Parts: sequence; C-alpha cells; structure tokens
Amino acid sequence: MNFLLLLSLIGITVAVYSGGRHFSSSEEYGRPSRPRPPNRPPSRPRPPPARGCESGWMTFNRPQGTWCVKVFWGPIIWNAAQNACGALGAKLTGLQDANERMQVANAGRALSLQYGGGLQEIIIDGIRRPECPRRNSCPKLTTFQWTDGHTTGTDGFYWPGQEPNAMFTPGRGLQSVIIMHISPRDGMIARYGYPHGSLDDAYFNGNHNMHACGKRPS
Repeated sequence: MNFLLLLSLIGITVAVYSGGRHFSSSEEYGRPSRPRPPNRPPSRPRPPPARGCESGWMTFNRPQGTWCVKVFWGPIIWNAAQNACGALGAKLTGLQDANERMQVANAGRALSLQYGGGLQEIIIDGIRRPECPRRNSCPKLTTFQWTDGHTTGTDGFYWPGQEPNAMFTPGRGLQSVIIMHISPRDGMIARYGYPHGSLDDAYFNGNHNMHACGKRPS
C-alpha cells in the first residue's frame, strides 16, 4: 500500500510540473519585472539662424517676412534702375506702409546731402494698372500696383493733391511709374510744394538722381 501511495504522489508531481507555467525568479518572489524603456525619438535639428540684411541695407520686418532696402545715388531712368537692382539680386522696392515710406524718404535725404542736397526724387517700384489710364479711372490707392513680389496692400501709398494725375506727353507716353519726392531738410517742402516722402506718377524715361532697391535677406 505504501508503494501505491508513493506512485500516486510521483504522478501528481509530474502532472503539476508539466501543466504549470514557468515563472521567473522575480515572479516567484512577488516582484514584477521592469519593462524596457521605449526608444527615445531622435532629437529635432535646430532651425537655421534667422537671416539678416547686409550691412548698409535697412531692415523692415513685414508681416510676410523680412525685407531689405537700400537707396542708391546716380542719375538714372526706370529701366536702368530696375536692371541695377537686379544686378544686386534685388528689385525696385515697393512700400509696405507709411513707416517704410518715411524711412526710405529720410534715407534718400541723407544720401542726397552727401552730394549737395536740394530737391530730389527716388525711383521706386509701382506700375500703373492698365485699366487706370486716366486720373479719374480708378481710386487713388488702386491706380498703381506693386510688382517687386513682396510688397502688399495700399498702406504705403501717399498721393498729394491731384496725384497721380496721369499726364500724357507725345514721345514720352503716359506717366506709368512712381517716384518719391524728397525735401532738402525737415520743415521744407519738396518739389511742386508736396510734402517730403510724397509719391508722384512719372515717365519711364524720366531721369532722377536716386533709386531704391529691395530684396529678401541672403
């Protein structure tokens, strides 16, 4: 009988061992194993530093991005001025708002004083819209459009008096580009009695002593 009892105990032990699960030593002692930490995602590369304007160029922080402007001296007509700006990777600049307009005007005055001062004009961006060939064809603020690829809106326009008056002269055509009038100093008026920094429509072949270029930072 003792022999039969021993055989029974051996059979039960084998059944328990075969049917049971295998436990790690930590589970046997009631300590759960620690999960492996997840792989950390690769760190994001740092963004490149913000580009700034070159030395000697004014910086304007426009809603659409940074814009760099510089006024240059030398008698020039519109097409030649646009080509001169292009050689610098720029274009004749438009004016985003009144602040830009007056800063460009003041830069032009400071440059002019280096060459004797006086009444001056700056060639800037802006082309007459084809649907606005006469003075009263369109509202003042929508008669011209910016073409530099960056300037937007109409806040940079300031037309004094009857400007833009759309004068037409045989041999010169219609006044279809923009110049900015510069007075010699504070408290003095510019040409035609216009305020310093006023805009005026002009001829493509009009010769003026300054032009203003604009471009994105490089």
